[in-house]
Amino acid sequence: MMKRRVFGCLLILLILLAFPTANAAQALQPRTPDLPPQTPQEVQQTESAPQTSALTALNLPPLKAVLIVGPIDGDNGSWTRQEIANMELAAQELEKNGVTVYRFYTPNNNWEQIKAAANGAHFLFYRGHGVYWSDMPYPTVGGFGLKDRMYSSAEIQRDLKLAKNAIVMIYACFSAGSASNDTIPVTQAEARRRVGEYSQPFFALGAGGYFADWFGDAFQQYVRFLFEGKTLGQAYQAFGDYEAGKTVQTTHPAFPSLPMWLGYDEWYEPKPQWNNAFVGDPNQTLESLFPPAMQVSSPAVVAMLESASVSQTASVRITASNGATFNWNATVVGSKPAWLTFTASGSSVHPMQITVQPASGTGTYEAQIQVNPVGMTLSNAPQIITVRLIQVNQIHRVMIPLILR
Repeated sequence: MMKRRVFGCLLILLILLAFPTANAAQALQPRTPDLPPQTPQEVQQTESAPQTSALTALNLPPLKAVLIVGPIDGDNGSWTRQEIANMELAAQELEKNGVTVYRFYTPNNNWEQIKAAANGAHFLFYRGHGVYWSDMPYPTVGGFGLKDRMYSSAEIQRDLKLAKNAIVMIYACFSAGSASNDTIPVTQAEARRRVGEYSQPFFALGAGGYFADWFGDAFQQYVRFLFEGKTLGQAYQAFGDYEAGKTVQTTHPAFPSLPMWLGYDEWYEPKPQWNNAFVGDPNQTLESLFPPAMQVSSPAVVAMLESASVSQTASVRITASNGATFNWNATVVGSKPAWLTFTASGSSVHPMQITVQPASGTGTYEAQIQVNPVGMTLSNAPQIITVRLIQVNQIHRVMIPLILR
């Protein structure tokens, strides 16, 4: 009897090993639809006509962008080449506005290089296949389809260290709701779920806005509108395919404080096609998302004085990372010591003067000066300048002879 039981258990184990569970199989086999999302030929140009605009001087720090195009019909297929051309429209718009652009167009899709470039990136754009990780019609979705393999949402969240409030733009099946391999109408609830899953890793990384759209020049137009000073919501609504009557306003499933706008058209069967999505605070602008940083040339000032010596003065420059001119004021944290004087207000054009004079007795003294910008939003503000006085009875100096040949 015991031998039969052991044999039966081994037989069951072999069957389980031969036929893994559906979840395990799906987790190992990410897939992409055969085709990426596509707009009808008759609306590709009419609803998204190119526009021209003058550059607007925004108060921004130096910005950088990472642009990724994955293989759609091979590295050199006509569809891949078209999406590279569409991404180049956005690249040129970014560069026109002073953004440093890093391009990773297939076959140049090395993940380690992408990770390095994306560190601190303010813009992350992807055009390529959408990735799904379980069976249609209600699949788990998210990730990038690159040259070597597909990268999951978990890997994106683990590996990419974007700048705070980064702007993400995606052209891929599922990213705006619908996909080219849908066989049933996608409901509003299903579109919301898919957009939520596709955008989730980026908001977990602290992104400020997510745009997903089927049109080839959508990224270019969104960038142009944002650098004109429009809010995120205004940029979404300014695009040619936006229709208020075909846009549903909801919230992100995983981040309920974030508005989610889902736009659709009815070009094909099954209807509708959810092809235009936005997630984020619609009232934010590039200036509010990426304020320039406040900088001080010397975060610490140290003076060593004899009790009977004269005072020492140091100059500290207070600037913005983008070179903008602004005013500032300064106060001491706590009580102001008698041995310290400094410029209480000024502008980034002229440095702050900090003067240290002997105190009442020997010892080490320390104070902190807090500097605040006036009339301008700057990240890293306020800044603290630590001032230290080391007072001794006598400073002993040693003269070392110098011999020159």
